Amino acid sequence: MIKWILNIIFLTVVLSVSGQELKVSIDKEEILIGEPFTLTYTVISNKQIDSLRYDEKETLFPAKNSANRKEEGVNTPYELEVLKSFSDTSYKSDHQFIWQGTYQLTGWDSAYVVIPPELIYIDDSLQFFPAGLVHVISPTADPSKPIYDINEAFTELPQDDSKWLKFIESNWWWLALITLGILVFIFYLSKRKRKEPTPLSLRQETLMQIDLLEKSKGYENNLKEYYFDLSIVLRRFFAAHYQERIMDKTTTEIELILSKHGLERSMVLLTRQLLTQSDMVKFAQSKPSLIEVQNVTNDARRVVNEIADLDLNNE
Repeated sequence: MIKWILNIIFLTVVLSVSGQELKVSIDKEEILIGEPFTLTYTVISNKQIDSLRYDEKETLFPAKNSANRKEEGVNTPYELEVLKSFSDTSYKSDHQFIWQGTYQLTGWDSAYVVIPPELIYIDDSLQFFPAGLVHVISPTADPSKPIYDINEAFTELPQDDSKWLKFIESNWWWLALITLGILVFIFYLSKRKRKEPTPLSLRQETLMQIDLLEKSKGYENNLKEYYFDLSIVLRRFFAAHYQERIMDKTTTEIELILSKHGLERSMVLLTRQLLTQSDMVKFAQSKPSLIEVQNVTNDARRVVNEIADLDLNNE
């Protein structure tokens, strides 16, 4: 426990001394397939930045696909197309030094696209921008507009109708049996009504994602990836439950949102601890034990259940 407290204090001191703030912004929460959107990275510093290096993406921007959340979590790669070359600018405003880099991107498959933390070197120090989220959706058909058939030209072959008539006359009895069998089969299928599966609630879907993540034992191969996926599942739950933008928020901002919506102080502190531990594993080279990983996973379930139960009690 002392080790965790020391790591938290160390991370807080480092961030406060640097006097720099990293932000990510996306101008659209949802886009249609092929629709452009703008992704902007911003660095705000209280002092002039001596050196800054960011490796831009030229044609494809690597992200993660979370469309099939029940099976694949957020581990499937998803490539966003770069529509307009990356551009950046630096300027000074209100005694602050600001750097901004901008992409124009689009996606070609429907999914919840997670933009992972992007790294940047500031004065020879490695830092990370927060993650982002954009929903790529398929366009819906407009019922007011007619649907046109595709006209295709075929060369018709001459047919000898007399041969067909003779064939039907000599084999009508088994053709009738086949037709009758097809009709009976169609009738049977029409009578069979399949019950549509009951859609899962947000709580059930989120807990299922946590269960699948834990069963995958991803922490055995890549502990950072496991903590990142767990924090993304929690952030996506908060965003859907409270209908607020969460993915680009800091841990402190998320804490304020949860408090605003009436979550108990103990659960707010537990959530802050979960997200802080995730940041420490990613950025501070922390290596928690298996028991600590299991405890963090169970705490994530507690937070989801507490928030869902709070709404049920308020109804």
